[in-house]
Amino acid sequence: MRYKIDDIVTLIMDYRGKTPKKLGMDWTENSRDILAISAKNIKNGRLINKDKAHYGDENLYKKWMKDGDIKVGDILMTSEAPLGESYLITKPLKAILSQRTFLIRLNKELADPWFFYSLIQSPMFKMKLLAKATGTTVIGIKQKELRKIIVDLPSLNIQKKIGYYFKVIDQKIRLNNQINDNLDVKNTFLTALFLLLIIFRFLLLIFLIV
Repeated sequence: MRYKIDDIVTLIMDYRGKTPKKLGMDWTENSRDILAISAKNIKNGRLINKDKAHYGDENLYKKWMKDGDIKVGDILMTSEAPLGESYLITKPLKAILSQRTFLIRLNKELADPWFFYSLIQSPMFKMKLLAKATGTTVIGIKQKELRKIIVDLPSLNIQKKIGYYFKVIDQKIRLNNQINDNLDVKNTFLTALFLLLIIFRFLLLIFLIV
């Protein structure tokens, strides 16, 4: 069935243009404080460059996150620079949603987070994002345009079944990344497995939703 994204979300957090200074505060730059996630921290389904991120204290967090906490099942998506990178929240995470990043919270009676997360990583969805994007030097999408994008979703039962496979695949990918990070070497076999799992994910998405 076809839906606009607006029809299947209960919340989109979007703090475009917000800065600590506008709240009369500032970043702490203390890694023991609360991480501020921006577009530069999301890539290939991972949170990266956390050592280069900003941090805020509890007072900043309370003033900034006026829509509430990040929850398991939420999806973070970059709105520009780069556009369309995403990260699924799979365990509790307390963070500040910073620049150029949307938080998408789905209506779980209509959309399964794992299925939708894999859907938005597909080339087909990326093309829809670009079609709604604006800008020349920096390409980005506004929240009102994101909400207009049409997605095709099978029944919730089918979504959950497919989503389970994506979850297993994603867990293997994350394990592969952890192994590579710990070894700090390029392992040809693990890299090949990583690429095969990504290809398998897209093939499942194409063939199992019909």
